[in-house]
Amino acid sequence: MVFSLVKTMSTTRSCSQCGKDILDDKKSGLCKECRSRLGKNNKHKGASQERRITKILQKYIDKYDLGFMVRRTPRSGAIHELEPSDFLFTRLPRWSILSSIHFESKVGHNWSITDWFNKAVGIEKDRGTNRHPVIVARKPGESRDYAIVDYELFADIVCRLDMLTKDNEQ
Repeated sequence: MVFSLVKTMSTTRSCSQCGKDILDDKKSGLCKECRSRLGKNNKHKGASQERRITKILQKYIDKYDLGFMVRRTPRSGAIHELEPSDFLFTRLPRWSILSSIHFESKVGHNWSITDWFNKAVGIEKDRGTNRHPVIVARKPGESRDYAIVDYELFADIVCRLDMLTKDNEQ
C-alpha cells in the first residue's frame, strides 16, 4: 500500500488597512479588527447624520410654530419594534403629513436608492402602517443633503401646498 503525502500551500492574504494576515474567508480584504473599526465608524457616521438632520428639521418646525418635536429614534437601525423610521416625532397631530412618512437617513459613497426604498416599504408593509419612504442622503465630505421621495408623494405634497396657498389668497 502506497500513501502519498501532498503538502498543501495555504495562501495568506494581508489586510489592506493594517497589513496583518487575514485569518478568515471574508471578502472585504480587511482583518477582523479593521472590519470592526470600520463598522463602529459607520455607526458613528450614521448617528451623526441623524442628529444633524434632526436639528435642521426641528429648526423648521419651530420656525413655523407647529408645536411638535422631532428627535433621533434611539438605536435607530437596530430596533424596529419601537419605531422603524430614523426620526421620532412627539405631539405630532394627525393632520401632519409627517405622520405618513418613514424617514431613512443615509451617508455613503455608494447609493442604493431602490434598495433603501424597498426595505422601508417592506418594513412599513409588515407593520401595517404603509407610510411613504423619504430618504435623506449625503455623500461623505459633502455638505448638501438630498431628500429622495417617490414622485407620487412629491406631487401630492406640491399640490397640497398649492391648495393651501390658493385658500390663503382668497
